[in-house]
Amino acid sequence: MCTQLLGRLAGSRLPLTEADAEVIDRLRVLEAAGHIRVLIPPPHFDCDDCLRQDAAIVFEILPAGWKALRTGAPDDEASPLSSPRPRRPKRAGIAGWLSGTRHRSGE
Repeated sequence: MCTQLLGRLAGSRLPLTEADAEVIDRLRVLEAAGHIRVLIPPPHFDCDDCLRQDAAIVFEILPAGWKALRTGAPDDEASPLSSPRPRRPKRAGIAGWLSGTRHRSGE
């Protein structure tokens, strides 16, 4: 879904102002992945004690963003943090931990 937003940004004239809260959340993801440079003001409480989010301004698509668009990588392949390596449990370590040779106080 963020790749579609990145493609939409690539076809837009920048800087671009975006006020939709859901889109701003996706802009945060793209910024964290290093794909865009964006200014997202922190949310604040308005005079009626409601939390408000001001509009975000997208300034540019960074080289990593252009690369993601060229390769057509899905979101989970674009960021190495989003696809963790599968891990196998260390059964001997777990079995040793469960058997517990630790003495409790008073024993």
